[in-house]
Amino acid sequence: MTLLDIVVLSMAFTAMGDEVFGKVQVILAEDDGTRVMTLQCRAPASRRIQPDAILIGEAIRQVRRMPEVLSGEVRLKFSRSLRPIGKAGRTGRADRVGSSGHVA
Repeated sequence: MTLLDIVVLSMAFTAMGDEVFGKVQVILAEDDGTRVMTLQCRAPASRRIQPDAILIGEAIRQVRRMPEVLSGEVRLKFSRSLRPIGKAGRTGRADRVGSSGHVA
């Protein structure tokens, strides 16, 4: 199973600002085709980590918890076409996700 792309579709903070939550779309290549999943993600907020990076980490954690990955039946790999988080021409910001460049 190869992770082809990750897109943060929506993102918000709880009223207290201590958690970030949103929808993250994950596109996976499998032997029998492509799987597109939209995951509901929620994780503690951080002053040091950009909120979309937190959601991406949570989405990857959820994919790793899928039964076929946990059992070792399939191995999760990352596509070389995935780009690091960051906006073109800028550093230190987490505004763009994966190879699609879609922003919430």
